Amino acid sequence: MPIRTTVIAMCLLMAVPAIAASRKDHDNCNGNDPDRMITGCTRIISDTSEEAKVRSTAYVSRAIAWQRKNQRDKALSDYAEAIRLNPDDALPYNNRAILWREHGDVDRAIADFDEAIRRNPQPRSDAAGPGFVNVYTNRGLAWQAKGDYDRARADYDKGIELDPNDKIARDHRGRLLLALSEYGKAIPDLDMSIQLEPKQARHHYMRGLARYYQYMHRSEWIKKEDLDGAIADFTQALQLDASDAIARWMRAMAKETSGNRDGAIADLIEASRLDPVHQGIRDALKRLKPDYEAPQESLLSVLKRQEKTQAGAN
Repeated sequence: MPIRTTVIAMCLLMAVPAIAASRKDHDNCNGNDPDRMITGCTRIISDTSEEAKVRSTAYVSRAIAWQRKNQRDKALSDYAEAIRLNPDDALPYNNRAILWREHGDVDRAIADFDEAIRRNPQPRSDAAGPGFVNVYTNRGLAWQAKGDYDRARADYDKGIELDPNDKIARDHRGRLLLALSEYGKAIPDLDMSIQLEPKQARHHYMRGLARYYQYMHRSEWIKKEDLDGAIADFTQALQLDASDAIARWMRAMAKETSGNRDGAIADLIEASRLDPVHQGIRDALKRLKPDYEAPQESLLSVLKRQEKTQAGAN
């Protein structure tokens, strides 16, 4: 009799439905704390009374939480489940593609970006962040990582067509055009990058490079405003990040080109102090001031200082 009672009790227990996901579970799943996201999203995923699209979104949010905890395999598994539940949603394809790209599997990333674009090239972002995702821009980064600059550029073009204020597309297209020596075409994108993020030293530095090289490589005529603008951009970059030895070195080169030899030497001395082992800085300083003895600093201490600076920038 006791055994039979136990069996009946177990059957009744198994028949009890899972507790429905609460409003708090949804809030946690849509939040920013990875552990709470995982807890809330798991409750939603387990609640079979929720619509498939809702559970798919929960899988996406939980995958993002796994990524933040460096649990790549779990994130990939959750993106796969999100796609299974809602195969018409572009977002899990896009997010999974970013994960592939970040881990060097560029071909698989591009395949997922292709799938996302076929469904929606500008899907709404994950539950934890409002706004939209620009899949063309993300695929452009993958093409660039693969070394296919023509396709990368075409995707950046399309991404900017979809969203003229896409900061990532503007930044990367401008830098790509600069690398391809298309300085005049790069400058408008870098102008927009500065307009969108005026406190980013890197944007001012990159536009300074574009202006400097445009001045140095013009074949028909030379415009002094290009050189003046380059010096102004490098100066602004240094005001935002005084520890950037490369920006100071480039400002020195621009100053030397403009005829300001003393200003160039002063910048090179400071650049050498910031990075004593940089060969380009050392060569330029030796050329302009042969009697200068640069301070000695070990490569290890330079690397540690640069790592600290980079960590602070991030």
